Amino acid sequence: KFYTKSGDRIKYHKSSSIWSGIKFAEPITKPFIGWIIGNGKKISFWRDTWATSIPLREHIDLPNHLWKLCTTKVSDFVSPDGWNFPTDISFALLAMGINISSITCNPNLEDI
Repeated sequence: KFYTKSGDRIKYHKSSSIWSGIKFAEPITKPFIGWIIGNGKKISFWRDTWATSIPLREHIDLPNHLWKLCTTKVSDFVSPDGWNFPTDISFALLAMGINISSITCNPNLEDI
């Protein structure tokens, strides 16, 4: 309701008794909100906070019309044995300071 489909916060006024509180609390709570990764089916690879306290999208400068094409889910990189990242993506994540082997996933569980 308060975010666009591409994951950006809306810029216009929304009539709500709690919206001003959400906007106020977001900078405080955002670093502590994330996912516990199971099979990765509910988690957007680019837009959700699953690898760091900010979405991967914020590490990369792309125009919005290109972000709309980025629909990868974390589940695209989860196999029955755990993570299954191509080497080049693993290196790109390492360059962003993300050691994927330090992030736990359980392919037999749902994401929380």
